[in-house]
Amino acid sequence: MATRNKADETTRRLLELAAEEFIERGYELARVNDIARRAGLTSGAVYGRWPHKEDVMVAALDHIFEQILPERRLKGAGVDTMKPPDMVALLGASLLSNDQHRDVLVQAFGSARNNDGISERLQAFLDEEARQLGHLVEEGKEAGFCDPAYSTAAVAFVCQAIGIGAHLLHAAGLDDRYIPSDSDWDTLLRSLINAVSSEPLRP
Repeated sequence: MATRNKADETTRRLLELAAEEFIERGYELARVNDIARRAGLTSGAVYGRWPHKEDVMVAALDHIFEQILPERRLKGAGVDTMKPPDMVALLGASLLSNDQHRDVLVQAFGSARNNDGISERLQAFLDEEARQLGHLVEEGKEAGFCDPAYSTAAVAFVCQAIGIGAHLLHAAGLDDRYIPSDSDWDTLLRSLINAVSSEPLRP
């Protein structure tokens, strides 16, 4: 059992380091030898688990993507039993902080254009993120926090777009002058969340 636990920990460590390599250098420049060196292992320890560089990178993406999905983040914060509006507000509040795991998205969007494997994993992640956000919206409707007249897909899409857009702006180095304070951001988020509790205006 101890041997298996050590092997699992080594695999997890390699995936984390592969993600770091991917973030820093992108898919094309990432090197399996460098991943192994970061871990203090030989490249054979990597190839013994994944036969090709693309296999390592795709596995690393899946590992990181799983950690940044809404349900995983909420559960990890111990707040998955909060009311839906509060969970959405918490997810939104986290967008103002830097998150190395979410930095993977920046590279993934760029690399996906030229790599089918990465494109497939990115699409799978985005679809799953949309599904989980949609589930949160549906819970909000059932609890009376979101008017049923709103399209679940529309509300989830706005949430997803804000999340990805905010992180891309952070990653691109947006000047601090243009980043809102925590309190101003929370005020806006709460206003947006409260807005969907009322019946939508029709043109």
